[in-house]
Parts: sequence; structure tokens; C-alpha cells
Amino acid sequence: MLRKLLPPCLLFGAFACAQQPGHPPGINFAPPSPDDPATPPPAPLAAPDPTLAPLTSAERRQIIDSVATRLKSSYVLPEMAHQLVAFLQARQQLGDYDGINDGATLAVRLTSDLQAVSRDRHLRIEFAATTLPPEEGGPTAEEDQQYRQDLARTNCGFQRVKILPGNIGYIQFNYFGSADLCGPTVATAIKSIAHTDAVIFDVRQNLGGDPAMVALLASYLFDRPVHLDDLYNRRENKTTQYWATPEKVTDRLSTQPVYVLTSRMSFSGAEQFCYDLHNLRRATLIGERTGGAAHPTRNHRINDHFLIAMPEYRYINAVTRTDWEGEGIEPDVPATPWNAVVTAEKMALTRIHRTSAEPLPTTSAAMLSGPLTR
Repeated sequence: MLRKLLPPCLLFGAFACAQQPGHPPGINFAPPSPDDPATPPPAPLAAPDPTLAPLTSAERRQIIDSVATRLKSSYVLPEMAHQLVAFLQARQQLGDYDGINDGATLAVRLTSDLQAVSRDRHLRIEFAATTLPPEEGGPTAEEDQQYRQDLARTNCGFQRVKILPGNIGYIQFNYFGSADLCGPTVATAIKSIAHTDAVIFDVRQNLGGDPAMVALLASYLFDRPVHLDDLYNRRENKTTQYWATPEKVTDRLSTQPVYVLTSRMSFSGAEQFCYDLHNLRRATLIGERTGGAAHPTRNHRINDHFLIAMPEYRYINAVTRTDWEGEGIEPDVPATPWNAVVTAEKMALTRIHRTSAEPLPTTSAAMLSGPLTR
């Protein structure tokens, strides 16, 4: 079974993340846009797999036709779906894909073309050398166990929880895991900084995840229920609301000033977290403009070796009634990834009236504000 609502897809990360080595396990993350000069270029393609038979013209046509059919039925923006289909059909008629006989190469080319037109970094075609599992049906017991093990192995994305000088809490987490399974991890992290006077959340390397986890984490930051977002599913014509529900959590941080560190690698669910808190005036964003991906996906099987990560959803923020797709989120305080932590510390110390003429301890600056892993 393909676990469909993504990015938090841990079951099949081997092929879902194959083009992005080095990313935290379980994140279904779209490659950087080749048209964005601020992002590094994607890794070079691997050599074609000699053990797989070359694609025939009939197979290539079936793949492209199936992509077009899926786009028309499910892509979250119907007008854009028609543009994408017309573009693919025009490229196909011109013979642009005729010389591509390798599956991985075709997947990358189709992804590049689709993203060039749509500017949607969630939309992509994936290729797997091994046979993909069936799309329908629930996960097997073995798959579910592997999913839980992957969450546990990566600590649900939580990397660092610390108390910085001046009694400032700091939490770095690199994805939003399942709210049902990762709730205790969040509670433990929050409890360890509940006594602090200000809080810094570091999502500079956070690639997204479960929107329910975004709502759960936001619940710790309010003293009353707050409507955060609606998530609209075009294929099912269904809308799901997400609320901060502080009455369901303990050790709340509803009075502390909150700072969120961002970068151009902050993506999808991380942007939802930033966008919600920013528009509710609950947090100060420090860092770089975020990636600009607001259309969560489902994986759909095209054939035994190809799937399409289809953006079927779009966020409707409760304040702005729109989202951040293609634009990203501009920080309140611009800062490079290398000095964002120090900037946040200084702002927090000023806010809690603990400004000091002495320099910040080197442990804080050296340990937390070094270059990000790209």
C-alpha cells in the first residue's frame, strides 16, 4: 500500500527520497527548483540501471498519458492542470521525450517540465527500480511496524532541545511526524523548556510533514482554541479544519515570546507552522524566505515502477484565506542561517529585559549558529 498523504511517508522513503540524498528519513521532499538561483542544483543523475530493460515508445506514451489523466482528475488547481496537460502533450508531439529510454531519466525530465510550468515544488514523478507496492488497501502489519520504527529511530524529527543563556528554550526539529505517534515526544520536549522565559523553534532544516502535528505543536502556544487553517482536498471535494487546542495539552507556553528560525530549506509543513504563527501574531520569524510549497501530496501509482506525487490539497489560512504557494514566507527579521540563532537570542534577551553588555557565551553561538547542512 502507498501511504498517500505526504510528506510524512516513511514506509517507502527509499524511492520517495532517492533523488535527495542526505535528507532526514521519511520526508517526501521535492527537489530544489532549477530556476531558483538561491538553491543549490540537484545532484547529477545516476547512470541508467543496466539490469532494467529500456523503456519502449509504448511504455513511455502510457506513462505520459497516465500522468495527464491524473493531473486532470486530481491536481489541486484545475486551470493549471489543463495547462500542464497541454504542455506535456505538446512536448510529446514534438518528440521531446522520444530519446529517453531510462526510467530515472524520464522521471527527472517530466518533473522538471511540470515544475517549470506550475512552479509547484511538490509536484513530481518518481521512479523505483523495484516493483512498487499496490496503491489501494491498508498498510500491512510489517509496513506499519517499519513506519513506527522509523519515527522512533529519528526521534520524530526532534534533534536538539536545550536551555540557552538567559533562560531561553531552544528546540530544533527537522520534520513533523505523525501527531498520533509523536505526541509523547512533543510533550517531553515542551516539558523540558516549560520554565523558560522565551522560546526559539528552529525549522531551518525542517522539510514538512503531518499538518495535525503542526496543529498539536501550536496548541502549546495559546491559552484558548484558535482556528489555524483549512486543508481543501480537490479530488474528494473535502475540507478539513485544523485548530490549536490548548485544553488538550499541558506545560503550555502561552505567555512566552516565540521566535521561529527559517531558511529557504524550510518547506511545506514547516511553512504552515510559520505562516500560522506569523498571521496570528504569535511568533517572530527570523532568517530567510521559506521554500514556498503549500500543496500537500498523495502518491499515485502509474505502473510497476513509476508514481506521481500529486498535489491534491491546498491550505486556506484562517486569517489570510490564502496560502504561501510559490511565494514562501518573508521573515520579520532577515538573517543568514549562520547568525539566526544569535539574532533570536539577542531579541529574546531584550524582550525579557535581560540585555547584558557582556558577549554571549561561545557555547551558544558556536554550537547552534554554525553553517547548515545543505
